[in-house]
Amino acid sequence: MKVIMAKDSAFIPTLMDGDFPLRPSQSYKLKELCTEQSFQKGLRYFQEGRVKISDASPSCVVAIVSGTENYRVEIDLDKFHAFCTCPYDLEGFCKHIVATFLAIDSNKKEVDRMMDECGLELKKMQSLLESAEPKALKDFFQKEMETDPDLRDRFLACFSEIGDGRSLSNYRREVDSLFDEVEERGFILYGAELDFAPFENLAKIYVRKDDFLEAAKIYQALTETIAEKMDHVDDSDGYYEGKFSDFLDGFVECIMLAELGADARQMHINYLFKRYLQKDPDFSQDDYYDALKQLCTSKDDLYYWKKLLEPHLPDELPDKEQDWGKYYQAENLISMQLHLLTRLGEMADLYALMEKHYRSSYEFCLQYTKQLLENGDRTKAIRIAEEGTAHFPDHLSKGLREFLSENYRERDPIKYKEQLLNLFLASREWKYYEQLKMAATKEEWQEMLDKILVHFAGDDRYGRGKLIEIYIREERYDSAVREVLAQRNIHSLRAYHKELANLYPKDYFTAYKELIFPFAECRMGREHYQDVATILMDMKGIEGFQSEVLKIVERLRRENKRKPVFIDELKAL
Repeated sequence: MKVIMAKDSAFIPTLMDGDFPLRPSQSYKLKELCTEQSFQKGLRYFQEGRVKISDASPSCVVAIVSGTENYRVEIDLDKFHAFCTCPYDLEGFCKHIVATFLAIDSNKKEVDRMMDECGLELKKMQSLLESAEPKALKDFFQKEMETDPDLRDRFLACFSEIGDGRSLSNYRREVDSLFDEVEERGFILYGAELDFAPFENLAKIYVRKDDFLEAAKIYQALTETIAEKMDHVDDSDGYYEGKFSDFLDGFVECIMLAELGADARQMHINYLFKRYLQKDPDFSQDDYYDALKQLCTSKDDLYYWKKLLEPHLPDELPDKEQDWGKYYQAENLISMQLHLLTRLGEMADLYALMEKHYRSSYEFCLQYTKQLLENGDRTKAIRIAEEGTAHFPDHLSKGLREFLSENYRERDPIKYKEQLLNLFLASREWKYYEQLKMAATKEEWQEMLDKILVHFAGDDRYGRGKLIEIYIREERYDSAVREVLAQRNIHSLRAYHKELANLYPKDYFTAYKELIFPFAECRMGREHYQDVATILMDMKGIEGFQSEVLKIVERLRRENKRKPVFIDELKAL
């Protein structure tokens, strides 16, 4: 992840409360270069000591920041950018870059010392280079390159002519060899995360010398090899999926930087579209779709993409129940066509396609209603949305009901409240509950509340918890505690302890007492014993039952005297 910034290499800023000198005569605060969330998380990472500054030169500071994994952060003071290996791709600095800046500021003397040492070392190296005999220098580099293929690659990248790089198949063989090194019986186990940095660094060298197509070739080799290997990778944490996305982004960025002519751009559009159709790997379609949207900026690009797409468009959407995979692919292709028609302003064709398919796809139905509203046809938009809510199941119609509730708010209060009721029953989100309660009169609310309670009372699997929460919100505590006690479940008691325990101390304590002994015996291990101790502390907090809790603790100690870990957790009681 890169974020453009400028520098004053002679000054490390006071970031917490001072100005950040992006360039001479300009100053910004660090908070202005990131979101509030990134700043707060970066501040926490810094305070927790997660940043280790590993290197600092007059032009660059490098740090390792521990998060979900260890991420490398580079602050490049010459190229005016910050770089982090994390997948963050939103506005401004990521939290790791923020944490690094704060660490630099906090350790200014140490960073200055590292910079000075590096500066002295560079001066010494410069002096040695100037005094070295050319033949001796060439011999040295030749021997080093014979044993260091990465150095060889970087040398060729720096000094070869633009366009004088390797073939795609050559790069693919080299990337493939990385996988060969970690494969066990043809499979890459969880946690075996290959380091692609040599190829990424090589691509950066080519970008710096404006050889964008050679850099694109490297990124293409990386994406294609990862795609080919995915069937043999345990990618449970999404490492390779994330790398695939990053490298495809790099490929598209390089193609755009190359400023190719129409024919050459079409060759790359065709390549991305073919990869999209191949779905290799399975998760890649959205990435290729995003890449096409990023690359196709002109009308000529869009028309060419549309020409590629049209032979693959289905006449009808397949039956979703019979073949979900074919349905999903067909829906994606039609969605792509809708995108292109919108970008090209071909509104007649856009409406015709939506009219043809909106009954077969909830997504198309919702898109159609929004497009009609944008075009000023509110009446038809509402009719299509109403048709959709009647046609599609409740769990799919949330967006349509939200659309209707917004459009009914001022025009039809009865239907507005009806949609809010349906939204709450289907989604269980409290925002719809509160909006409905505010919109209804006292009499209307009582009637609607009865409907809500009946609905959740009939849902034995998921509705009972929501029923209790509603009783508590409506201050019907007698009903709430009856429902909790009827479940005879210690987790339910804990869930509503704060709201109910001291309102019904005897009933609540008695229920706990009946359940605590079988719960204590149901599992072993310190984590479980800690849960038991926490429950006992909650019981102890119920007014009037402290002595009863001590008796329960003594019994548990006697019955579990051969479980030292359990006895240890009970000490605090």
